Amino acid sequence: MKMVKKLVAVVAALTLTIGMASTAMAASWSTYFGLNKGWYEGMKAKMTSNTATGWTVKATDLGWGGCWGGQVFQKNLSIKKGQKYTLKFTLKSSKMPKYVWVKVGDESGKKLNFGKWVDCKKGQAVSVNETFTAKYDGKTIYFGIGGDCGDRASVKTDKDAKVRYKYAPNKKLDASRLKSDEFAKHGTVITCSNYSFGLASSSGGNGTVSNGNGTVNSNGTVNTVTTSDGTVATGDFTPIACGATAVLAAAAIVVFAKRRQED
Repeated sequence: MKMVKKLVAVVAALTLTIGMASTAMAASWSTYFGLNKGWYEGMKAKMTSNTATGWTVKATDLGWGGCWGGQVFQKNLSIKKGQKYTLKFTLKSSKMPKYVWVKVGDESGKKLNFGKWVDCKKGQAVSVNETFTAKYDGKTIYFGIGGDCGDRASVKTDKDAKVRYKYAPNKKLDASRLKSDEFAKHGTVITCSNYSFGLASSSGGNGTVSNGNGTVNSNGTVNTVTTSDGTVATGDFTPIACGATAVLAAAAIVVFAKRRQED
């Protein structure tokens, strides 16, 4: 009986370690879909996959209110001015061609460290591997995936439109393929895979960028937790802390079992 109780304690400890470590290593991306929130010009979509190395969004309504009508982003990175970084990812749009705006910088566009429109042909994967030197300290990376017709520069609430359109490969963007008033009739699955972002090897980097109390790195680990509404809360637990908690839990179980046996 004594051995059985010890075995139960070990199993409980392992279960607790795995469970808590899974929470600490949870997904790292937040989202905003405008039509889901009542903005009729925005995107209607849901995130179906969310990992440290990528994400998948199933959009049923692209919207026409600009790329920020649908967003996938992180806001708790630690990017330092003067450091050189490498950004890698692969994008794919399943059912239709789609332009995706990717930027490392603030919401206003005034402190832009990196910006690129990725031209995703229907069903074809596009890989990006870019190295840049940060001009500003920063915390954010955004993927703007909403329908953008290149016509948001005069909209006051679209703060970075003028900046991002300077990078546009053509003036109409998504509207160059589909009429703007037909965007709401189309949907697609947008997938980001093989994502990594970190200090460039020439800077002595190991592929890691600080992410609040945790990290996002090239081997797929991330010490953040994701709330049920898709927003990211910084993780208060690391796998080491989880392990320590599990050990304490196991110890408590062993002590309890011992006391029961003595009684």
